[in-house]
Amino acid sequence: MRVGIAGGGIAGLTLAWLLGESHEVLLLEERPRLGGNAESVQTTVRGGTCVVDLGVRETPVESSPLWRHMAASVGIPAGDLVETTSSRVVFRERERSALWVSAAGPTDTVRPVTAGGPAYRAMARFAEESARWEAEGMSWDLTLDEVLNSWSLPSSSVEHLLCALPASLHGCTLDEVRSLSARAVGATLTPPDAVPRTTYLRFGATSLVHGLAAGSPSVRIRLGTGLLAVRQAGTGFELVDGAGAVHPVDAVALALPADRALTALSGLAGTSAWQAALNSVAYRKVTYVLHRDPYGMPEDRHLWSAGNTTVDEHRSQTTTWYGPSLGVDLFVSQVDHRSGRPREELARSSFRTTLPTPAACRARQRLGEIEAGQRLLFLGHCTTPVETQEAAMRSALAVALHLAPRGARPRRLRDYLEGG
Repeated sequence: MRVGIAGGGIAGLTLAWLLGESHEVLLLEERPRLGGNAESVQTTVRGGTCVVDLGVRETPVESSPLWRHMAASVGIPAGDLVETTSSRVVFRERERSALWVSAAGPTDTVRPVTAGGPAYRAMARFAEESARWEAEGMSWDLTLDEVLNSWSLPSSSVEHLLCALPASLHGCTLDEVRSLSARAVGATLTPPDAVPRTTYLRFGATSLVHGLAAGSPSVRIRLGTGLLAVRQAGTGFELVDGAGAVHPVDAVALALPADRALTALSGLAGTSAWQAALNSVAYRKVTYVLHRDPYGMPEDRHLWSAGNTTVDEHRSQTTTWYGPSLGVDLFVSQVDHRSGRPREELARSSFRTTLPTPAACRARQRLGEIEAGQRLLFLGHCTTPVETQEAAMRSALAVALHLAPRGARPRRLRDYLEGG
């Protein structure tokens, strides 16, 4: 089968890797590089070389079995998957005490960890409810605003605390975040008494990108050549790329942002339901800067954490400190809505993040549904209510099993996840 994949992010690359041994695969990527939101920068600190991620920066240990298995499958040594704890502080500028301080480790006695009071109880309740929503498969339609209003929280500070992290993650205001799906917002929360463990790749998230590409030698990859349109051609399709070339294929897999996929399908009959779903997914742009100076960090160094979120009356912005993971004072900060700029900027890049509103979550579920014989498919964040690399890879596996149910790589990966 000839398969055309549009989009060279993690989802598209994973699908190409899964299908490359059994099908004739073409991958179109508009940008001059692969990886999507995985973008790594190499820099020098104290005479040594460090690789820092501007986009995807860490992967939760317990909830990413497929990601870890894929990393091993493409040849990344186990020693290059570095586990570390992920501490966090949420604070207001020019206020001495933080709204929230998590432990940096199981035996943390140095930091003023939040261990009780209204903030702790609210965070604990949010984590407990989120776990229940996931276990019970609760509807994605309940909004964060409805949840917070039903809880009768004691103060605006506690409300700001609960809204700060998802608002920063999705690049929206504290008011806008209340319109998002409560289940989607809470999907990545951990209990406040736990110390989350995360994994980072020693040579950056792009090392996984390079491994997937290198493991797909038969796949034709066209960089700087995006998908312009999808046309029906008999029982198959034609892909028209940005250079005007036409590629006949038997199946199409769109691993694109929703608006790009919508444009590509605009002239294709029979896709109105998909187009309506794609039109329900909204985005925000978030700019990240890599820098050496402690811009965005608390004044009290005892509060410095892996994640440092500053909150005001309208927005929250996060600075990631690489001291706990790399042992160096390097920082990556969101800068779109902050006053001032880092003094020692090394690199910057902008990414688009989705807003998981109830409408967007319903749309993603619709786009992720696969029917027998379907040859126009979607994958990546257009099909996953929670936007993680693990979810992107799982969406790619679902498409691969549909197109190549007897393919060796898809079957091995499915068997691994099923414990076979």
